[in-house]
Amino acid sequence: MSLTLKLVTVHQIFVFFPKPIFRTKATRVWVSLCFRSDFLQQPYDLGTGPSSRLYTYQKIEMMSDKIILEQPTVPSSGESRYMTHLWVSGYVEPPERLHHSDPSQLLAVGSLYHQEITYKIRAALKILTFREQHVLVQFWSPHDVGKHQMLTTKDQPFGLGVASEKLCSYRKDSERKAFLVDKDHEEDDVSPPARVFRRGLPEWTSDITKYETKDFPQQDCAIRCKLHGYLAFPVFDSTTGLCVGVLELLTFSKLKDVAYEVKHIHRVLKTVNLASPQVFEAFDVPASNVSNERSNNESDKIYDILKRVCDTHRLPLAQTWTLSPFTCYFAHENGIEKGCCSFDTRCVGKVCMSTALPRYVLDMNTWTFFEASKTCHLEKSRGVAGRALSSRGSCFCGDVTKLDVEEYPLVHHAHISRLTGCFAIFLHSIEGKNDFVLEFFLPSDINDSRHVPDLVQTLKQSIEAASGFELGDGSAMEIVGSPTDSSLNEMVSSDLESVVADADVADQWSSTKEDRKRKRDSDTEQSTSGDSDTEQSTSTVMVNVTFNKSKTQFAFPLFRGLSKLKRKVAKRFKLESQKLKLEYIDEENDKILICRNDDLKPALDASGSNCSMNLICSEIIY
Repeated sequence: MSLTLKLVTVHQIFVFFPKPIFRTKATRVWVSLCFRSDFLQQPYDLGTGPSSRLYTYQKIEMMSDKIILEQPTVPSSGESRYMTHLWVSGYVEPPERLHHSDPSQLLAVGSLYHQEITYKIRAALKILTFREQHVLVQFWSPHDVGKHQMLTTKDQPFGLGVASEKLCSYRKDSERKAFLVDKDHEEDDVSPPARVFRRGLPEWTSDITKYETKDFPQQDCAIRCKLHGYLAFPVFDSTTGLCVGVLELLTFSKLKDVAYEVKHIHRVLKTVNLASPQVFEAFDVPASNVSNERSNNESDKIYDILKRVCDTHRLPLAQTWTLSPFTCYFAHENGIEKGCCSFDTRCVGKVCMSTALPRYVLDMNTWTFFEASKTCHLEKSRGVAGRALSSRGSCFCGDVTKLDVEEYPLVHHAHISRLTGCFAIFLHSIEGKNDFVLEFFLPSDINDSRHVPDLVQTLKQSIEAASGFELGDGSAMEIVGSPTDSSLNEMVSSDLESVVADADVADQWSSTKEDRKRKRDSDTEQSTSGDSDTEQSTSTVMVNVTFNKSKTQFAFPLFRGLSKLKRKVAKRFKLESQKLKLEYIDEENDKILICRNDDLKPALDASGSNCSMNLICSEIIY
């Protein structure tokens, strides 16, 4: 059976009077639609544009009562005219008008506060636009039921990109659901909206079929309705900071990323005085005034460091990388796990880095690269910055444009901006306990590392002046070359290592020697001991390493540093150096983690021998 819908006037809203379309034993269907007057008395499609004039119902299941939808206003110009605008559920009185209306209305929809939120959400739905035409967006709101708090979408605003029977069917199924969100019943987080409401962070998946049934109660219905892409987004009261509900988005198509949707929803919510979580670093939703003040102070100091180095050595660009924060949850074949702020399937299951901190641009020709870096995520241990972070040391590449795109996604942008030589070094914030990587691009006419020692020297002076930071291990700088050049790729230049290592060894042991010299003046016995300690720390020792039930032994010069030691151990046990940690047992039988070069001497002392060191190796699980 098919039916052409026609419209008649009711006050200022044009509605098709509800009456049965067809009747079966199990189903009685009502439809009511709102339109503008210019479409009066014309057959009309429930899509988003005026090009199609006929909408045909062939079969509608699980629909009762009536559905009232307001036609979207599509602009005649601008990019948004090419996007999908929502048909939004029935008209809602503004809160101030509702306050003076019939009290029975308030009783029907809940408190005035809930009605205010409902009004704002509906206003937001009318502004939202989407890339997908077959999209359902609905709001889940918390309500007190006795002593419990339930999350429900019944009588809450929703919108359809196109009023298909499958989207309507899923909407009706959702209206019959309610989820317990009491603080004392966290084990009842059986649905995405409930989990999002509790956590205050988004949850999404590229395909609903990747959920386990226990984690998505409406999965069977979603599959029947041919829904795949999914995003649940928490909404906060901008005044109180409390979560007031969850905005849920479902699409016919599978979603490889939802970054556009998340950013767009964030901006639209702000226009109606509602807030969203801090899911992108650029968003200005600080966790607290104290942490925000500390972060700003930290950022100012890093900016000053970048500026001084770039101005001194005429470097075109410098920027800061850090680990991407976990700002959402993602469902895939292996379950639900934390995801980074890229909202992209390419980052799933990976530890990523992103730029969200101070950058310094001296050459404006690098602006294209600068903009691309803001949205790019690097997998940890990839690229120059990633390798510096993994080793907590430094890394150099003579020409990043010759790297593989998989290794360095910014290759194309670097080529456009004529950026080639790149040096990156690890930086740790003592007060904030944050880890960063400072990435410096050399002038285009310099593609070797002879200038790096001077750059490092300026960097050290700048960090000393800023205070509160520790520079990474520079004793073993990794050199990354073209993947086709096996002589350069992932090798350490002995010339560079000797230049940087000599300076670092001098820094590390000069204070020890001075201490020994002072002690020699006052205590000959302590002086002798001090000289002996210095010799031990710069001589070659036998290293005994245990990994699970395996053991290995090799000679190693301590002055070569921790990074070199890790590489040696990794090679023996066939591990990745950035994914292992080394520990020793101290005199109190406690395991002590070796974090930096200075920790090697205590490890040697704890072994009870001047010529051997006993270490325990284990893998780091992210």
